[in-house]
Amino acid sequence: MKNRLLVVLAACALALGHAATSTTIASSGALLVSNNFDSGPGSFRDAIDQANADPGVTHIQFTGAVTVVALQQSVIFTGSQALTIDGNGAALDGSGIALGAAFLATGGGDLAISRLTVRDAPAEGITVEVPASATGTIHVSLFRVEILNNLGHGVLVNDQEDPSTTDGVQPNANGSAASVAVSVVNSRFVGNGYSASDRDGLRVNEGGDGDLAITVKHTLAADNAADGIEVDERGAGDVIVDVFGSEVLRNGQFDPEDLDDGFDIDEYNDGSVIGVVSWTTASDNYEEGLDFNENNAGDLRVDLTHVQVNGNREEGVDYEEDDDFAGGGDLGLKIREKGVGDLNATLSGIDASDNVIGGISVREDAAGSLRSAIEHATTVGNTGRGIDFDENAAGDLAAAVVDTTSLTNTDMDLRADQQAPGAGSFVLSRVTYATIGGNVPPAP
Repeated sequence: MKNRLLVVLAACALALGHAATSTTIASSGALLVSNNFDSGPGSFRDAIDQANADPGVTHIQFTGAVTVVALQQSVIFTGSQALTIDGNGAALDGSGIALGAAFLATGGGDLAISRLTVRDAPAEGITVEVPASATGTIHVSLFRVEILNNLGHGVLVNDQEDPSTTDGVQPNANGSAASVAVSVVNSRFVGNGYSASDRDGLRVNEGGDGDLAITVKHTLAADNAADGIEVDERGAGDVIVDVFGSEVLRNGQFDPEDLDDGFDIDEYNDGSVIGVVSWTTASDNYEEGLDFNENNAGDLRVDLTHVQVNGNREEGVDYEEDDDFAGGGDLGLKIREKGVGDLNATLSGIDASDNVIGGISVREDAAGSLRSAIEHATTVGNTGRGIDFDENAAGDLAAAVVDTTSLTNTDMDLRADQQAPGAGSFVLSRVTYATIGGNVPPAP
């Protein structure tokens, strides 16, 4: 029976046009990576070469015998088919590569990588380049991956023609018509980007007419040179974000002239930023903890629940419909609406303490009303105001603070400021505070 099975496997390999000594085909249909060699039969590079040659290869499985693959040059997947790579606990070590990413995918198919470590590459650990001709939605899934100490972005998913600025030439952010959907679960991005300014733990660029969707769950992005996670959407399309149970810590220290954030979303053209961040910590980053910006036509609607943002050197959370604001500064949480329109913000379970300028600031600057409720929040020990509601033009201010502690902030602990000609109301319930100010008296 064993001899017959070996004959069947050999026949399968020959039917695909490979010698019997090439990477084994498992009974599941996956190519098996069976050794630690950089190339040759049974290697990861050989499996990718076979996938490049045969669109029927859609699954690559590392065996338990593979521990560390010491790459001597980039491994490049050019196929257009969807590909699943199961690393089974193995690592790709890119320290022997002279130039380039450890793994590069350019064909435009969906890519799913699990149980794999990618480390020490001279550029990106993993790069996915979306072809200019792509349509539909390109899915990239990372499950239980570890992306460690790569000198470029830890992972780059790029649908922009030229997202960087070099030699004074402005970037060309045009991209394909495709949408990009990235899912990251149970993964780690640590210590990446220490080669040049603006190299992130995870970077996702979308430049065409499609949407950019990103899901991050039970994931750590820590000690990366620039942003722990950056999302850059420059075409007509939305950013849809879902973050749960994750941490972005101590990111952004590399470039003193351009320090960076924990999690940065930039939506530049027509389109909205929509989603939720829950049970997540964004602390001790060198600029903002969460920095979400929506520019031009579109909405900014991201719910925060059970979020901790402590010890960041600028805002813990900065939500702005337009982030081009000189003199912004070092708050725990800032929500600002600068154009014509209302600002509606409900904040629950926020801890914004020990920040350089203040705790929570909710601000509406042009024609439109400000309506905000803060509940179950803590703002303690900020240098500045603990909680600040600020309505600066025609429009009404309606604010409520419930089950909240705001103490030992250097300026006022609670402030609500309504400028003429609008009217204001401010309701407190079960709030602990030391000082309160502003021209809207609190209602019992």
